[in-house]
Amino acid sequence: MTRSTFAGFTTARLAMAASQRSLDVTGQNIANINTVGYTKQQVDLVSLNLQGGDLYGNDPSSKIGYGVETKGISQIRDPFLDIQYRNQVAKVGTADARQSALNQLADIFDETNREALKKALSDLNSNLDKLSSNANNSEFDSIVRSSTQVLLSYIHQKATDLKSVREDTISSLEKTSIPTVNGLLSDIGKLNDSIWKNQLLGNPALEMLDQRNSKLDELASYLPISVSYKEVAISTGEKYNYPVVKFTGSDGVSYDLTGGEHGENFASLSIDRNKDAKGNEDGTVSISLIPASDFPTSDDISLIKTDITSYLKEGTIKGTVDMLNKSGELDNPATDFRGIGYYEKAFDSFVQTFANTFNKLNENTVPDTGVREMPSTGSAKSVTINGEEKAEYSISFEKSTGNIIKFEHISIDGQKYMFGSGNGDGTVAVGKDLEESLNNLAKELNETKKSLTVNGQSMEGVWAFNATTKKLTWTSASLPSGTVIESDSIKGSDNKDLKLLYEANPSNIKDYDLFKTSDGSRTFTAGNIKISDDWMNNNIHIIASHDPKAGSKDNSNILLMKKALTDSRQFTYEYTYLDQSGKSQVGSISYYTGSFSQCYSNMENMQGVDSKENSSILNNQITVLNQTSNNKDSVSGVSLDEEGINLMQYQRSYTAAARLMTTLDQALDVLINNTGVVGR
Repeated sequence: MTRSTFAGFTTARLAMAASQRSLDVTGQNIANINTVGYTKQQVDLVSLNLQGGDLYGNDPSSKIGYGVETKGISQIRDPFLDIQYRNQVAKVGTADARQSALNQLADIFDETNREALKKALSDLNSNLDKLSSNANNSEFDSIVRSSTQVLLSYIHQKATDLKSVREDTISSLEKTSIPTVNGLLSDIGKLNDSIWKNQLLGNPALEMLDQRNSKLDELASYLPISVSYKEVAISTGEKYNYPVVKFTGSDGVSYDLTGGEHGENFASLSIDRNKDAKGNEDGTVSISLIPASDFPTSDDISLIKTDITSYLKEGTIKGTVDMLNKSGELDNPATDFRGIGYYEKAFDSFVQTFANTFNKLNENTVPDTGVREMPSTGSAKSVTINGEEKAEYSISFEKSTGNIIKFEHISIDGQKYMFGSGNGDGTVAVGKDLEESLNNLAKELNETKKSLTVNGQSMEGVWAFNATTKKLTWTSASLPSGTVIESDSIKGSDNKDLKLLYEANPSNIKDYDLFKTSDGSRTFTAGNIKISDDWMNNNIHIIASHDPKAGSKDNSNILLMKKALTDSRQFTYEYTYLDQSGKSQVGSISYYTGSFSQCYSNMENMQGVDSKENSSILNNQITVLNQTSNNKDSVSGVSLDEEGINLMQYQRSYTAAARLMTTLDQALDVLINNTGVVGR
């Protein structure tokens, strides 16, 4: 005999229990059909049989099992699809982070449906045209200045917007991405610990496994991760698996993101704002990782902190760092992506070229003088000498303003006088105002230029400056009574008309720059360019012509400015770098040839091309991700149709097992109550 009489009841009972458990699991699946991250569960069943040989069995082929055994409840997952999904979600994270910043750049540069910088350039060109027809007219000069102010307001706004995009992008890393990654790593470590403890107590902790898998999937969108499972045996002989999560950089080096006895320790990321040689933030960032270790979490492991900025391959952090740290062809050496830096550098170069071009065209080549409306000659006082009057020759400074500047010259009657300190160095002392300077000149004239020609005769006299009449006057010695003095009776010592020649200091060239930097630096940027204070206050103007012999209507320089706006030129970005000896050098990168309007349009178009290209990549990757997700759902997701079939299957299985038990009961009833009663 190979089986006990009641073995069939055990088979029926186990079958009913297995069916009941399967129905319970099916109900659990149906209840969580809409639960995000839920993985379809199944009952693990094995056929129950005796182990070893049977002393009483003569025919092995007559041996049968003892029913079904429930080994546990497990999840239906495909590890290969998990790997595919996590690899793909990292690529989506990269493109999505880039697209987010590119969309913000589009709001800055795209002028398709609005009037902004390009319209301001066109208006400036039109107003220069009006000024060219009204050269040296202060009213039209102000109109040009007003249109330039409008242009600069657009430039400043775009500079501010670019700065905001960069700051917002850095802030998203500091306040969102990095804390989220660290939170996910912490949660994964805690879940590893909780799952381990639950499994030791016999609880499969399937819901916790779902939570951990969801967090691993989310982590993969920020960092490219690999997940493998390590088997650990405990004292009872049971074996458990826990995930080993790693980050592998583009250099092939792997870093543990989980560690410890069963994955309870976890890594952490940090972000630093980089600084330039002067200690100022340069807008780029560095990402550092402290890998997980097997040491207790209380130990100081900061010494193993590693900069992984250059080794990020995919993920949201990679995409965001690319936008902050890369400038494409304007990097040296060139990088593989045009981030925010490209547009900042190109726009700054555009502004610098504009400012330098117009400052150069408006460069003043005529030395500046300290006195305006300086007279060039004088005249004698008409008088007939009656014995008391004397001959007088006066030069009027009534219209003169300002004061003489050091190292300027005044020539009177051919004799040149230089103004300076007047301390025995052969110069005339510059006074605190024009009156004092002319008084000092009069004293010098009395030392060196006493004689003039009166009616053809050389005669000595005295020079003096009258502050009331504002005249520099030479008064002769006594003349014979009856001498007639006309306005042209007094001449220079050579009996020619006396001339006053005012010469500026050759090195005193007044700055006529139309544009200055607000921070005092020599390099113009979109953020620091401003209209010079002198132009704003009408102390300088747009120079109509550089030809000193040209008339007031000459507009040749204004025409050059108009031409400069529309002429093709090379736009170059300049940067500093350290050579092999550690000395600072200036390098340059040419990035466009065309007019100012075309250069801006190129930036606008470049942004559109970058955005469209990245958007196409993003859409393609999302499509692949959705396909992978659908494949995952087809394996791990709950299908109402499948679960409905399972309900029918397990219900019928339960009914059949119950029927088996009933049948066995009836058979035993016949055996016990009806066998051997014949002949009684």
